[in-house]
Amino acid sequence: MQPAGNCVGIRYIQTQNEGGENLYIFGKTDIGKMRSSNQDVYYFYQLNEQAAFGLVCDGMGGENGGHIASAIASNVIYHSIIEHYQDDMSDDEYKNLLISSVSSGNIAVYDKSLENQHYMGMGTTVDLLLLVKDKAYIAHVGDSRVYMLRDKELYQVTKDHSMVQTLLEQGKITQDQAQHHPQKNMITRAVGVSCFVDIDYIEISNVLDTTFLLCSDGLTNTCTDEKIQDILNQTSPEKVCDTLVTMANDAGGMDNITVVYMTNS
Repeated sequence: MQPAGNCVGIRYIQTQNEGGENLYIFGKTDIGKMRSSNQDVYYFYQLNEQAAFGLVCDGMGGENGGHIASAIASNVIYHSIIEHYQDDMSDDEYKNLLISSVSSGNIAVYDKSLENQHYMGMGTTVDLLLLVKDKAYIAHVGDSRVYMLRDKELYQVTKDHSMVQTLLEQGKITQDQAQHHPQKNMITRAVGVSCFVDIDYIEISNVLDTTFLLCSDGLTNTCTDEKIQDILNQTSPEKVCDTLVTMANDAGGMDNITVVYMTNS
């Protein structure tokens, strides 16, 4: 199966495994209304009947640097997962697979930045989610997000690595102030800006009948969690990504918008 990458238009996987569960994966990326280029990249891939992964990267560091960072990191991570994934790995082995894949992407971007002074400081967010049977394994860096929809309730699984999130945790600003804060786009962690990256790892059990959404901040900076939840609950899997992107563009399309929808039910 060919990967789905940075392109306008929906790419998708629909299949049924031996247990009768349906796996749906849809993705879409859009330049938005204000940017001159799209620095977001997404991939997904079905590894076998029981396993698949999705990936979203949002580049930063100037028009050329951001595009290069997200392209390099996503490509390295994508191929690392495919090359090193094995059936029936332990939880620790899955964790090591995700952490080592993102770390390899980090080194590749950082090494590239050393080749050209114009690329210094470039980086990218990474959200990587591996579904294996009824478990989800997640690696996260930056302010792109992973959401989980369970029993029609939406939960933000990842925590933003951003200046605004730090101010929220310190009690210096409110949630309403965070929505329009001038430092909203300033992230505190990114893949590729140094030779080492601190990666959040999350593991979730019992994810049958659970939906996951990976997205860049082009969606979440313009659309509330409540609106995202409504769309996930009211829209068929085939139309979710299109509907979310349209909603973000209708709200101004201030940034590139990327979404990957994954459900195993």
